[in-house]
Amino acid sequence: MFMSHVHKKHFFMLSLAFFFGTAVMANRDHKQVSVPQHSTLHQDNPIDSVQTGNKKSFFSNAVNGITNFFMGCDTNYVTPQKYQLTAQVELSYWHDYYSMRSSETGNRMVIESDPSCILGGYLYYSIFGYGVVWNLNDLGIPAGKTNGTSMRHSFVLHTAKFFAEYYTFNSGKGAEITSVSGMDLSGKDRTFKGLDSRCKGLSAIYFFNNKKFSWPAAFGANAVQRKSCGSWSLGFQLNHQKISFDKEALPDYLRENIDSTLLFSHVNYHDYNISIGYNYNCVLGRNVLLAASLMPNIGYRRSNITEAQEEKHSILNNLSTDLNFRLSLFWNNTRVFSGLIFEAHTYAYRKNKFGLTNTFGTLKYIVGLNFWRKPQPKYQYLKNK
Repeated sequence: MFMSHVHKKHFFMLSLAFFFGTAVMANRDHKQVSVPQHSTLHQDNPIDSVQTGNKKSFFSNAVNGITNFFMGCDTNYVTPQKYQLTAQVELSYWHDYYSMRSSETGNRMVIESDPSCILGGYLYYSIFGYGVVWNLNDLGIPAGKTNGTSMRHSFVLHTAKFFAEYYTFNSGKGAEITSVSGMDLSGKDRTFKGLDSRCKGLSAIYFFNNKKFSWPAAFGANAVQRKSCGSWSLGFQLNHQKISFDKEALPDYLRENIDSTLLFSHVNYHDYNISIGYNYNCVLGRNVLLAASLMPNIGYRRSNITEAQEEKHSILNNLSTDLNFRLSLFWNNTRVFSGLIFEAHTYAYRKNKFGLTNTFGTLKYIVGLNFWRKPQPKYQYLKNK
């Protein structure tokens, strides 16, 4: 377990304070709701009514039109977002795992990053969102000496039909060598500050059963799933990652005795993948949702690997196979929401004598508030003559 006692305490206090604050605001908002006159429109006879109201700006009309197109759903299964703005706070723990294996000798080395305590937030307007998170472990640490994941930026599009995200993040240089084939590391210095990873990418997912299944309810918290439902999905991902390994930063006893075929200097790769997966939302109770998503990826990868022992460059064009897994548990009453999200992304690189598997895992705790309620249409009834 990589969460320290201090981190757990801060995590709990922050979550408790924010949750009670938003709950009070939601309760106040609920008490102020008023029911407009003539609000009993008969949905089975819409011809007898005419929609009226104040003129809206071109921008407002455009946003509402786009939102209605992309967020259309079967309201027996999904309660759509009722508010224009969403603000959420994220507190999470990020963990990186690197496994290097030599096919020539069969030896293996595993390196794991220092656990990162991440704090940040997202702001959504309608279906558009932006988020940024920082590593709390980095506070007061000079640039270039960070521990674990340092910063992540995300631009997201959450709709009923599809989800899209552009992201950038980097993992810092704090890591620990957890195992090396043929060597006993007990009681020895295993600190390693020579690993650095930087990644950016664009991904999009389309959901076939988008009228009844809601991805935003499962991972965006801007809708509520009312009946359990699943959906197949089709996606693509463009990904670029750079991983640097400084062998000089290894402890002396390792640098002198380690299998040189396990080492590399740089890995620079581009991925172009498609994915077919399945997603399921299980409604556990009123406003409570458990969701899971599994999406294997397959595609083309172009890799440039620099070997540490010879500083030799190898350019590889091969098939890539990766895996994305997500799991969430949310409570959402349409005004206030709170939940947990677990995500794991695995990337694998192979060349003639060397293999590298890189896994990113994160556990997020999210609390948020929806506000600026969308205007409700006003109706004027026509009398039958």
